This record gives sequence, structure tokens and C-alpha cells, in this order.
Amino acid sequence: MENIYKKMAETAASSGRPHDALPNFDPSRHMPAAVAHELNNIIAIIRGYADRLLSKHGQNPALEPHLKLISDSARRAGLIVREAMPPAEPRPVNPSPTPPPQVPT
Repeated sequence: MENIYKKMAETAASSGRPHDALPNFDPSRHMPAAVAHELNNIIAIIRGYADRLLSKHGQNPALEPHLKLISDSARRAGLIVREAMPPAEPRPVNPSPTPPPQVPT
């Protein structure tokens, strides 16, 4: 992950963007956004199936505690992944677009 951060810094330096505009990416606490997104997709599928099975078989005393455990664990894992995402890069403020000049006819 440190290599990714270094590449981000090099790209920002070559684009003329000041170093202060980089997001505060701490490799020991954050993961790349693409990795976090993919993990979140997998966790959402696991939680979705657990919730679906829970609604279908929630009355079964043998399945209910296990399905709740899977669903709760997937929810917690999703929160951990969201917390591990790096801070969002500040977006530049775009001024309102100027209307095109009127061509006299």
C-alpha cells in the first residue's frame, strides 16, 4: 500500500497539485479504495443471503442463531471496510458554467 501512496504523491506532484491537497492516507490504517469497494461487494452479498435465509427460515431454531451470527458479522465487516477506506479527495469547486455567446442572426 505504501507504493500506491507514493505513486499518488508522484502523480499529484507531476500534475502541479500541491502536496497538501493529497488525502491523508495512512497505509497502516487504510486500504486502497478499489480493494475496499470489492470487499464491500462480497460482504454485501454474504449479508444479503444471510438476511434472506433468515427471513425464510428464521423460525427454525437450529438455523436462526447461525444466520443471525453471519448477518451481524457481515454488517460489522462492512463497517470495518468503510472505516479502512482512505479519506475522500477534496473535489474542486466548479464555478457555474457561463452560457455560450449569442450569435446574432
